[in-house]
Amino acid sequence: MNIFVLAFLFLALAQAQPNPRPVIGILSIPSEYSQYPASSWSYSPSSYAKNMESGGAEVVPLQYDMPKERLTFLLERINGVMFHGGYSSFVDKKGNLTPLGATMDFIVKYVIEQNNNGKHYPLWGTCLGFQAIGGLIQGNFDILTSDCVGCSGVNHNNYFDESYESKLYAGLPEDLFEAMQTANISVFSHSFDFHWDTFKNAAPLNATLRPITWAFDNRGLKYVSSYESPTMPIFGTQYHQEKSTFEWKAPYYINHGSQAVRLQQYLANFFVNETRYNTNTFPEVQDYLIENYSPKILPYSNFNFSSIYLFPSMKTEEKSVFLSNIL
Repeated sequence: MNIFVLAFLFLALAQAQPNPRPVIGILSIPSEYSQYPASSWSYSPSSYAKNMESGGAEVVPLQYDMPKERLTFLLERINGVMFHGGYSSFVDKKGNLTPLGATMDFIVKYVIEQNNNGKHYPLWGTCLGFQAIGGLIQGNFDILTSDCVGCSGVNHNNYFDESYESKLYAGLPEDLFEAMQTANISVFSHSFDFHWDTFKNAAPLNATLRPITWAFDNRGLKYVSSYESPTMPIFGTQYHQEKSTFEWKAPYYINHGSQAVRLQQYLANFFVNETRYNTNTFPEVQDYLIENYSPKILPYSNFNFSSIYLFPSMKTEEKSVFLSNIL
C-alpha cells in the first residue's frame, strides 16, 4: 500500500480516537465581592472546575479580560469551553455588550467558526452562560425576559420535548429521566428566562439551538431549561446540577440525594466526552491549569459558593510580558 495512503489512514484513525486528556477552558466573570472589586478581580466558583474534573477533564481558566491574543492562544489549544453561572451582566442598560459580554461573543463566534470548518469544538453554558449563548446567537437579548417568578434558589422539575430526540439526554438512565420530571433533583436560581414559545420561534436562534426541556415558574410560565444544537456540540442548562455534588453553602435547599448526584455525573461525563473528540493539543498545559491557583473560602454572608477561584485583572504590563513570550 502506498505510504501516503497509509499516512492518511493513520491520521484519520488518530483523529477518530477520543482524546485521553481533554482540557476545558472555563470563563471567569467580574468579581461580585466587595473585598475583591471587579475593577481588579474576576472569579469562578470552584464547583464548575470540580464538575468538569469529575468527568475526567483538566481545567484552564479563561479570564474574561484577557487580551484577544492570549485568549486565542488558549482557544487554539483547549478542547472545549464552559460559561458558568453568576450575577454579572453581559449587556449594559443600553443593550450594549459589557467587556464580559464581548469576550463571550468572541468565544461563541470562534466556536461556531471552528465547527463550521469541520473541527468538533464543544461549548457549554450554565444559567448566566446559558442565557448569554442564546442571546448572542440570536444577535440581541430581546428574547430574554426577567419575569421568572419564584425561580431563585428553588428546586424545579424538567419536562422533555419528546417530539425531538436529544443527543444530550439520549443516554440518560430511565430512573433519572423520571426523576428529572418528578423528584425536584435540579436547582434553579435565576430571574431571567427564555419563554418556551418565544425561543422556539426566534430566528436566527432556532436555526442553531433547539430547546429540549422546560420548567414552570410559580405562575405556570413555561420557560426553556435546557437546549442543544442539532448540528454542533453546543449545550446549555438553566439549572445548576453541579450544586448537587459540589455546593453546600447556600441559603436555599440543594438536593444532594443519589439521583441528583448521578444526574450531575451524567451531564459532566457527557460534556467531557464531547471534548474528547476535539483534536487540539496543549503540551504546555501544566503551566495554565487551574491548580496553579488556590480556591478561597469567603464568609457565608458574602455569597453562596463553597469556594471560588480569584484571578487578578490582566494589567497592561502583564499583557506585554505574555505577548512577548508567544508572538
